Amino acid sequence: MNKKVVAVISGGPDSIGYAAQWFKRGYRVYPIIFYYSQKGAKEVSVAKELCVKLGFEDPLVLDISFMKFIWKKTQLVDESIDVEKEYMSSVVVPIRNAVFLTIAAAYAFSIGAQYVIYGAHLDDNSPLDKHEVLSTKDLWQPRYPDCSPEFQLVLETALNIGHFRSSRSIQIWSPAREGLTKVENLRRSYEIMGDLIFETWSCYLSFEHHCGRCESCLNRKKAFREAGILDKTKYMV
Repeated sequence: MNKKVVAVISGGPDSIGYAAQWFKRGYRVYPIIFYYSQKGAKEVSVAKELCVKLGFEDPLVLDISFMKFIWKKTQLVDESIDVEKEYMSSVVVPIRNAVFLTIAAAYAFSIGAQYVIYGAHLDDNSPLDKHEVLSTKDLWQPRYPDCSPEFQLVLETALNIGHFRSSRSIQIWSPAREGLTKVENLRRSYEIMGDLIFETWSCYLSFEHHCGRCESCLNRKKAFREAGILDKTKYMV
């Protein structure tokens, strides 16, 4: 396989499953995994193990824990902020995907990969509910702004302009850009990964098993249920 794709991978089923789909399409998958002092740091070791099991190239694990000094007041990093059961704007790590994708693009340019992928899906782009809106300016805003196809296309353009014209070939893809919801992406991933999908890590915390309480765990449970897949994940509740 000479086709290459750089995959930004967390430990969750969205990104790992999407990378598995590209692997099945005949691409050599070069995983890039970030440790940024996240409370759910268990995802890093889980991601590394699954990359090996799925036959990807050796994962590149980057320690960018210094970002904790920048990403304050977010549930995923700041120890003074509790991890909530429902969506709140504090769960959003400011332009996290812009940081990840920019580094991944630099890696892709260096190894001659044409694609950079990550696990953003259409549900990430669903608008804020009325009770979630912080001000009138927040109306019709996506829950996770750096997961939208519009963001991907603009960043893709900027990254290509920032490199030599002869090398302007990077494309950023995701389940969202393919028009896939979390459930649709999960179904496709399960067909490829089988029970390995249950070894993925979605929890925002790092206990022995998924906490079962945080927003990400609840979304995971809901996705398996709506996909019609018996969830074999071990939850604390």
